[in-house]
Amino acid sequence: MFKVIRFYKIKRVLTVICLVLVLFAARGIFNKKSIMTFSDGNTKGYLAIIIDDFGYTGDGTEEMLNLKIPFTAAIMPFSAHTKEDLESVKQAGKDYIIHMPMESLTGKKEWVGDKGIFINMSDDEIAQRVNEAYSIVEGASGINNHMGSAIMEDERCLSAVLDIVKSKDGVFIDSVTTAGTLGKDICSQKGVMVLKRDVFLDSTDDINVVAQNLNKAADIALKNGTAVAIGHVGPEGGKITAKAIEEAYPEIMAKGVKFVTVTQMRELFENDY
Repeated sequence: MFKVIRFYKIKRVLTVICLVLVLFAARGIFNKKSIMTFSDGNTKGYLAIIIDDFGYTGDGTEEMLNLKIPFTAAIMPFSAHTKEDLESVKQAGKDYIIHMPMESLTGKKEWVGDKGIFINMSDDEIAQRVNEAYSIVEGASGINNHMGSAIMEDERCLSAVLDIVKSKDGVFIDSVTTAGTLGKDICSQKGVMVLKRDVFLDSTDDINVVAQNLNKAADIALKNGTAVAIGHVGPEGGKITAKAIEEAYPEIMAKGVKFVTVTQMRELFENDY
């Protein structure tokens, strides 16, 4: 009788242990469920497209937001139509980040604007400016740099920017406007998630060039697993870029490349896609 009771006790303990293990396994699966919905047997690479310069209601804004294709809108935080474009982006259900103006080594200061990040600013001033941008573009999943070659090469200034990005649990997307960028190194030091631009799509009025650049980005995604491409609304791209994306989308998908947002690409890396 003692042996029978002892057997049932052992069996009960083993059953409880098995249930606990199943629950832990399920928890891991459910934590990854959003990422698993991206993946299927045909997916060989992931492409995140970022569209810069929202905030001006520039040429092609409506066409871009009407695309039924995942992309991330990069919104200028201190422009005349920032709030208007932010609301349009939200209504369209698009992922969005802050397109943060930063001082450049070349180009005109007015291209950055009065409320950019400048070398002569103190750490506190930089922190205040980035926090202000986050308060305006509320809900942004991260930041990329508008121009900014000077800041991207300056360890102190870039560190001050990234301290705020980290405090917001944001992603930093390095637009790679200079070969001397410190983005990856400083993000690594601070534990900030960083993505790097692989291809610029536009700054041309030739739709065939934009299509070629899209396919170049797709090829990088197939080779490396992921790729990031940056296009624009306004005079740098606009309607031409929107049309090129729409037309190239089926062919690129057929290659096994899936379009994702910045937020989704972050999940990919966090879940070791």
